[in-house]
Amino acid sequence: MDYTSVFRSKSGENQVLEAYDSIMKVWPVPYQELYVETKLGVTHIIVSGPSTASPVVLVHAYYASAASWYRNAVQLSEYYRVYTIDVIGDPNKSKPYKPIRKAEEFIQWLNEVMDKLHIEKAVFIGNSVGAFHILNFAMHAPDRIQKMVLIGPAATFLKINSFYYHTFPGGMTGWPFLVRHAIGWIENGASLDPQFKRLFYLMMRYGKSVNQVFPFVFSNDQLEKVNITTLLIYGDKECIYNIDQAANRAIHLMKNVQVEIVPNANHLTAVSNPEDTNNAILNFLKETN
Repeated sequence: MDYTSVFRSKSGENQVLEAYDSIMKVWPVPYQELYVETKLGVTHIIVSGPSTASPVVLVHAYYASAASWYRNAVQLSEYYRVYTIDVIGDPNKSKPYKPIRKAEEFIQWLNEVMDKLHIEKAVFIGNSVGAFHILNFAMHAPDRIQKMVLIGPAATFLKINSFYYHTFPGGMTGWPFLVRHAIGWIENGASLDPQFKRLFYLMMRYGKSVNQVFPFVFSNDQLEKVNITTLLIYGDKECIYNIDQAANRAIHLMKNVQVEIVPNANHLTAVSNPEDTNNAILNFLKETN
């Protein structure tokens, strides 16, 4: 079956993959790369950590790729079997067969990926739209999620109009000055590490997402039904919405939720301050065992 390209051009694809592979060369722990067949396409996954350890699944932000977790893998892999997934439909190493138009397709996709990996239940950690997909998955397949860490979830609790205003022009056009504006807005005074920032820029510059599912705000009724132990993480320089309002809505409606504010961190919290983010995640997992 033919794949649908997630890049604007072949030369752009080559630049993105070269930057991606440059990060993989400094991936801090031994790893293997898997390609898993699903109905939506072939999914690329980076696997690290002891084969007998409990599974943790990482789901990245828009245009960030699985490579965005490279500064988190070393600590997580010490205690867990870590599966870092390239979200299908985004410009990365996964290869979709067609545009993805329904949120339900991502639920089916995550189920398929877990089945192919022979994972019955796992801890899920996600950033931005990755966190949105995890919470949506939790509402439909709660038995497959042991615990979840939601880092700066896109929409989910509040609308993200400013996010669309500042980032979508760059992502839709690939025009360099708009891409630079989008990245600067996301950084918000907490700089991204140069190696990842280069990859992020190239993915926005040359990527062509075929993911047509946009995160939305869940209703009170939906959130009240979630009963999975959850850590909600925000960077103190989050810019997509007011983090106090988002956190308060989560605490008010969801059961078993904790909130952690990471200092000197932006929307890509685990990238901009990996050390404090890692500590928050590992402390949460240890304390809630």
